[in-house]
Amino acid sequence: MSGESFVMEYPERNTYGEVMKGYFSLMRGFGIEFANRSDRMLVPDLGTRWFADYVQRRNAEDPVRVRLRQSPEDPSFFLGEYLRAPETVYRTVIPNTGDLRVVSKKIVDTRNTWLHFSDEPSVSQLRDAADLVRLFGVKTSMGVEAPAARMIKRIDRIRTGQYPPQGSERPAETTPPAPFPVSGVDDEPPIEIPLERIERASRPPIGAIWRGDVPDRRVRVTRTRDVVDVATGRSLRGEVDGPLVEKLRQWTSARPMGDLWVDDDGAVGGYIEGRERLLGYAGPDPESDIARGFLVRRYYDVMGGRLVDLDSGDPLADTVGPNGTDEARGIEDAVVAVAEPGGTIRVTNYGDVLYIDEQGMARVAVATPKTWFPGHLG
Repeated sequence: MSGESFVMEYPERNTYGEVMKGYFSLMRGFGIEFANRSDRMLVPDLGTRWFADYVQRRNAEDPVRVRLRQSPEDPSFFLGEYLRAPETVYRTVIPNTGDLRVVSKKIVDTRNTWLHFSDEPSVSQLRDAADLVRLFGVKTSMGVEAPAARMIKRIDRIRTGQYPPQGSERPAETTPPAPFPVSGVDDEPPIEIPLERIERASRPPIGAIWRGDVPDRRVRVTRTRDVVDVATGRSLRGEVDGPLVEKLRQWTSARPMGDLWVDDDGAVGGYIEGRERLLGYAGPDPESDIARGFLVRRYYDVMGGRLVDLDSGDPLADTVGPNGTDEARGIEDAVVAVAEPGGTIRVTNYGDVLYIDEQGMARVAVATPKTWFPGHLG
């Protein structure tokens, strides 16, 4: 007799709602299949109440991290147990190998990042998440591998403009939709939330979607690593606060397309994956920003009291040059002091070292290319 199945939903376009739909559908399908496999492997020996009994026992052992109300389909729970609890039953469900543990940690860290990092997720970030789930499926022979791979293909087509197919778009409106439904004309409420136009919007965090109109002033980064006004050809060196080479690295390491722009207050913007983003400031950065810029596609952990690159296992202070060793050790100490099992350590292209857990996000240190893992900051 055939069992039930889960139908994964894919994004239709590069918008916040579609990206979030894709991510939560991906993780929902992943969790459902893992729970199904756990039942198939554990019920014969442990009975139908194995999960409730397991949670109760783990809560007695570790009431802070393991609460009584848990779902067997929640990846953050079963992967967290797989990673942290040496005697967990989940290590009989999937292999307890080093490479699978690394992939599992990255999936948990990605989940924490999506829930607590303030940046608006993009289809590229969804692609990274889908690739991790696909890789997990490959290493464990789980069916989620195939729909995750299909999601990656869908995302690639969205990014290259090949999706949606021609003729599948909604027909264009002949007249602008009314801000409120007209009695007798349309019984459906509007889908848009009208926003009043303001002359000057507050600035979002660096890396977020640009608010307000894009200014006319365009600037260009040259091959000689200068930045010039496109209209006048004059260098902006005199307007930049701090080392120009570091400012340019911060503005361009996320690979904006085309020229940048600068507003009257020194805010610098550019196009990232077709969306207008705030890339930084010519002047000092706002002190209120906890996490400036974009997350780099690297993962870290604390092992043996050291901050390490999750892929290589190398400690930070052992990888930097002699001029950055002392500062790197200070960064390691700051991270180790706050890190708990299940927490996530990420870094932005600005060098903001972040610690993320169920309580939220905090910046614990600021690194530079000299004091961080070589090549990770761009």
